[in-house]
Amino acid sequence: MNRENLDRTLRLVRREMGCINARLELGGDPPDAAEVLCAQMPDGFRLVAVFNEAPSDRAKANQKLRQLAESYFGTAPEAPLARGDAEEHLLYRRLEDELYALAARTSASGSFIVDVKSPVIWACSEGRTEGEDFEELRASGDLVRQARSRGIDLSVVSGLVETEQAGALEGFEAETRARMEKLMARLSGRSLRARRTQLLRAQTLEALRAWTESGEVAGNSNAFLRRVQRGESSGYFVRSFAGIYLLTLYFPGPFSELHVEGAMLHALPTIEALTLALPPIDPPPSKGKVLQLRRSG
Repeated sequence: MNRENLDRTLRLVRREMGCINARLELGGDPPDAAEVLCAQMPDGFRLVAVFNEAPSDRAKANQKLRQLAESYFGTAPEAPLARGDAEEHLLYRRLEDELYALAARTSASGSFIVDVKSPVIWACSEGRTEGEDFEELRASGDLVRQARSRGIDLSVVSGLVETEQAGALEGFEAETRARMEKLMARLSGRSLRARRTQLLRAQTLEALRAWTESGEVAGNSNAFLRRVQRGESSGYFVRSFAGIYLLTLYFPGPFSELHVEGAMLHALPTIEALTLALPPIDPPPSKGKVLQLRRSG
């Protein structure tokens, strides 16, 4: 019995019994409250009916519930099929949880892992947008930088009505303005905090990739890398691990370098182990992508 059929059957049980809730249980002690009835089944499951108050004729209600259990659940419910990528899914979730915890300990807006060369974000603590890719993020970061050079905060402007947005973007050339409008449309409906996190992550990624492509890093990608940038409205801390990976924390303002590095060093062994356990991308993607895990509930 699949989930849809199970839900439909339990609704029928509720209707037939006149109870407020019906469910299947497996294991543990059966409930003994006066307003709850149970029908044990040979496969180990029990059908449970919950009423607002104890049934006036408990024996008759029990008999009816047993009949319904035999009629609808004569065979054991089918166990859910395991995901083919369950182990990979768990790895990404554990890594993202570690990044989220590290960001929380350091008061960072977020954290992500990239490598020195390829257009891939291996994992990210938060702030991802469905369908975005690496190059799109990098381009967004460039737009944030251009706007900030003119004293414009796109996270704030994206929350304005269209006429006010248009006024704020006056002075930019038509192509740049169109790209900014497209970016702000993707941010619409999100909270100011979420917009700021998204744009700060993009700005950090754009600055980080510009650094890794510079003469300071290019051609020397296996060396230990460390970079700290601090400003009044943004900053980031980057440290390499396992030769090619860059663990990055990004901030909405000033931060304590000593505190951040201490927390990062403490978290790195677990983060490194999880990152190295991720499946490789083969062949390398032709278009930069964000390896993205759908969060559940």
